[in-house]
Amino acid sequence: ALGMKVIYYDVVTLMALGTSRQVPILDDLLQEADFVTLHVPDVPETRGMISSAQLSRMKKGSYIINASRGSVVDISALIQAMRSDKIAGAALDVHPQEPSANGTYFNNDLNTWAEDLRSLNNVILTPHIGGSTEEAQRAIGIEVADALVRYINQGITMGSVNMPEAYLRSLTLDEHDHARIIYIHRNIPGVLRKVNEILGDHNVDKQISDSKGDVAYMMADVSNVRHHEIKQISDSLDDLDCKSRSYAAKSTEANANVTNVQHVF
Repeated sequence: ALGMKVIYYDVVTLMALGTSRQVPILDDLLQEADFVTLHVPDVPETRGMISSAQLSRMKKGSYIINASRGSVVDISALIQAMRSDKIAGAALDVHPQEPSANGTYFNNDLNTWAEDLRSLNNVILTPHIGGSTEEAQRAIGIEVADALVRYINQGITMGSVNMPEAYLRSLTLDEHDHARIIYIHRNIPGVLRKVNEILGDHNVDKQISDSKGDVAYMMADVSNVRHHEIKQISDSLDDLDCKSRSYAAKSTEANANVTNVQHVF
């Protein structure tokens, strides 16, 4: 917090982090804080939550930072508060109407108060495109490619938004005749019992299972598996009436990760 004492307000009671302190009502925060930062969603209860009344309760010479949603602050009221020196300055990363693309100017055609806001020398305006810079897009591309490689080679789903997140360490060159079994299935009772009956002829070294809504995800590393048994395991899992998708893959000395992937849809 840059050496500052932190107070916060929320509609629910939250456990404080470090030396921060929750205040019971928003007015208490506005009257005490030198810097007010907003971190709320765009919902009916938050639209216009900072307007003339709230700005008048803030300390003279205080600052406001809005990095949440453009509908939260009444910009016309903020302009008046800054012109009267009630508010010393503002930093706005979001706006009620934002430029849709390069070349769309931030002017009165977009917001009726835009030119008044731009004329102030105590306001910082940023374009709310942190995820669209060249550096961010490059990093996102690398992150997505890495995630796909991890899933294809190891079955790891960490960071997935629509699948359970599961992780097992990679198979190594020292683990001969090992296979990693991936089984995506409906989240219903009794599935793991059926899966483990299929894997019962092999030693299950590691196993993990997780679920997200109606989807469940199981990973297991089994040892003493011959190449011809991979297809048998995959077919047996495919025959279960609870599956969404399964694959079994063998590790080899040429590639310590999972190779020879056989997909069953």
